[in-house]
Amino acid sequence: MKKVFLTTIALLSIASASVFGMYGVNSGDWIGFLTHGNQFRARVQQLGFTLGNDTIKGTFGFFNNGRGAWGSMLSANTNEVTTAGTSGRGLFYDFTPTISMGLAYTSSLISVGVGYNATIGKRWTKIDGKKTEAVVHTPVLVLNAMDNAFRMAIPIQVVNLTDKATDGKGSVTAVSLEAQFRYYSGLDFLPQIRLLIKYGNYGAQLSQGGNKQKITFAESFGFEFRLYFGAMVEEVALQPFVKLVYNGALGKQHNKTGVTALSALNDSAGVPGNLINPNATALSTYSTNAAWKQSAWDLTLAPALGITANSDIVSLYVEPSLGLKITQEGSATDSKVKELYGLAWGTYAEIYITPIKNLEWYFEADVGNDANKGGTPVKFAASTGITWYLPAL
Repeated sequence: MKKVFLTTIALLSIASASVFGMYGVNSGDWIGFLTHGNQFRARVQQLGFTLGNDTIKGTFGFFNNGRGAWGSMLSANTNEVTTAGTSGRGLFYDFTPTISMGLAYTSSLISVGVGYNATIGKRWTKIDGKKTEAVVHTPVLVLNAMDNAFRMAIPIQVVNLTDKATDGKGSVTAVSLEAQFRYYSGLDFLPQIRLLIKYGNYGAQLSQGGNKQKITFAESFGFEFRLYFGAMVEEVALQPFVKLVYNGALGKQHNKTGVTALSALNDSAGVPGNLINPNATALSTYSTNAAWKQSAWDLTLAPALGITANSDIVSLYVEPSLGLKITQEGSATDSKVKELYGLAWGTYAEIYITPIKNLEWYFEADVGNDANKGGTPVKFAASTGITWYLPAL
């Protein structure tokens, strides 16, 4: 009877979830791979499994990475047209999630794993009429040491699109790196330290009439540093922490502070000839190639408080935060533009419900005002689904 109940829950979760995934393209998605036990996961943004024994483990699944309308794995492609020339909406679709896979060796002394993600973009048409998909390739290195006290995950996103005509050829390339390092000290007053380092570059290479040109559309650098502290009040665990976050634009393109290959994926997938014309490339996510007099950057300093409470069936984690954010939006004309000061606030929560052994229902919510420039001032993000913990092989 229990097996029938578990199977029914799993099938219903798969059928009702519109977005699937196991591990994504960011370091936070992969940092727990080496410590995760055997499990099947079906959440609003995940579908996949991790299986193995005390020495070898592997994973396979899908991850949405926030792409697709309302989290769907298929999105309508309006670039495609029918033979009659009418719009292709509802007739042609793009498969948008990230496909993830990984393999790892684990031990108490050192654990190491490698992963790979393929994120499929929109179908686009080259000058010669051939259709192809833009794909972001993300190899990942994960490593744990000192009985999992030290952990790191380094995914590197790469996308490259090429096209050519009789008078030349061109290509665009975006590369972004996100390296995350964690150290769990085992001390009550300073249990954890985290460091996240980010870098991104997006550019084009053109060759026409024997002349070669190299253009940088955007380049950025950022980091996030966290210090965690710990305390217990009766049966409630308190884990306050302080985070310092910086994002800044580099190079001649000074208005983008967070360049990723994933955000550049669909920029050049448009009409034929985009990759040959530098003025038509990268106009949707990144602006034209201009030298700004004042670069853009932002700095956030925010304390937060993590609160954890557990019972036999329910586990609750809540994380409110309130801090200061300084934003320099940059300017192409003014070298003395002023910074903007504001509050960075938010509340993050997780609920785990275990109705029977090895079956867990999960709910996640995130409310805050840490939106990008031009975005919604207040955002609400949520995820839900199940995790079915499986026996060791």
